[in-house]
Amino acid sequence: MPVTLLPRLSAPAVDQLLSGGPGGTSTVVIDDLPDAITYGAVGGSRLHGADLVALKEGVEKVARAVGYPGAVTVAARATFDAACARHLAQVSILQSGEAHRDDVWAFMAAYLFRTITLWRYGEAPERHHGGVRNTFQRLWMRGSVLDRGDGHPERWGLVNGLTEDAFVAILERPAIAANRTLALALAEGWMTAAGRYGRAAMQPIMRAAVIRIRMRNEILALGALSPEDLRETVEAVFVEAEGAVRRAARQA
Repeated sequence: MPVTLLPRLSAPAVDQLLSGGPGGTSTVVIDDLPDAITYGAVGGSRLHGADLVALKEGVEKVARAVGYPGAVTVAARATFDAACARHLAQVSILQSGEAHRDDVWAFMAAYLFRTITLWRYGEAPERHHGGVRNTFQRLWMRGSVLDRGDGHPERWGLVNGLTEDAFVAILERPAIAANRTLALALAEGWMTAAGRYGRAAMQPIMRAAVIRIRMRNEILALGALSPEDLRETVEAVFVEAEGAVRRAARQA
């Protein structure tokens, strides 16, 4: 099946946009994209025209539902992140290798959805450039990696339920994020532990758990374990992490 090539924006081009500030970026031209926006040279057909408009309108619809372009509260930001993650994970053109390219997400954050990026994060460079901090790349990763699967009664339970700190702990660590089985197991473990210890207590517990998971994964490929063995291993890690955090608090 031919790949749909997505528009790309290089890091220098993003820097140039940022150096000009928000002015002059509110009008997005789709029929005649600027020269700085490129596509892969071979391997598929370019995405443009009506499909690009549909992509833009779909994300804007999600943003408007939580108050864009008006003032945004902490609750609205969290609602947008969860809804946009669910949306992006189900967009068919984002289910190929093109969506793993940082410069594709740079195009989206710094050009196609620039006004939403500014509304969500202001002019923070890391939210415009491609990478795990990109406004939309981070959300696509959440929806893609932590989707429990079509047909699951709580398909988006992890996307809706984890805290920002938990998302960062899982998805900004390549050794975990690159192994979907492990990432899912760790997210499920977080949900179970949060139910046991309380969400407010989870930040230090999660950090301690991730350290232990990464150490174990260096010795044993955790993603290759059976689902039951992996679940038990992750649950034991969270119990161990909570105990370590509790002991450290007593000694402080």
